[in-house]
Amino acid sequence: MSTPARNLRVVRRMTAAEIAQQSVYRGAWIIFMLANITMPIISLLIWRTALASGAHLPVDERYITTYFVLLGFVTMATSSWMAGFLAQDIRLGKLSSWMVRPASLLTGFVANNLSEKFLKLFALVPMIGIVWWIFRDSMNIPAGPGRWALFAISILLGAMLVFTIDILIASLAFWMDDVSALVQARVIVASVLSGAVVPLALMPSWSKGFVDHQPFRYTVSFPVEIVAGQLTGHELLVGLAIQLGYVVVFAAIARLVWSAGIRAYSAVGA
Repeated sequence: MSTPARNLRVVRRMTAAEIAQQSVYRGAWIIFMLANITMPIISLLIWRTALASGAHLPVDERYITTYFVLLGFVTMATSSWMAGFLAQDIRLGKLSSWMVRPASLLTGFVANNLSEKFLKLFALVPMIGIVWWIFRDSMNIPAGPGRWALFAISILLGAMLVFTIDILIASLAFWMDDVSALVQARVIVASVLSGAVVPLALMPSWSKGFVDHQPFRYTVSFPVEIVAGQLTGHELLVGLAIQLGYVVVFAAIARLVWSAGIRAYSAVGA
């Protein structure tokens, strides 16, 4: 069996085991996803009220509505929470036990990420469906399947980008005693620059050059823009190319830092 096929088989089995384990917390997933969709709904109502009151925005009501209805799903689908846990495992020497196993620690985090997202979908999709139905007359819904296919591809790339950024930050724990401040800084910066708090289309015009090309846009905003916005075919292809480029670059850097950290790693049993 080839190495990629073996790795996929290991991830599939570990994901199934994680799903069985995480299914115990079904009620928690409902609460988490309710909290996940609450802020976008509040923001949606605020911006719709502003538009109804005569506010002049660079986007219309249909864009705003579609953006915030999809935002909860996209932020969940592209999220990663492993940086703090991975850094702690490195700092406490728990990495040693994984070094003698057939699957790497990172494979375990991939399986955990996939399993939790799988379970969260069952709670989140019905909630988004209800909100979608309420605002269905004020949304941009692509007619063909092409945009939805690109939307799915962009979400996958966004999730990979966030995950590799988390690996990069967590890997610094090989040389730093505490990376929690970096983890928190990443969360704060990403929440603004990804468009999770305010749509990037509403950012000042003088910041467009930076905002439109920085990596965090491609973790949340760009996937939503594929459905909510009026991106041309050229803009879609360029955006996907940039998104893929960021994934490759951050994955390469994370791999180098992780490999260097493993070589420098020293703990009981390592």
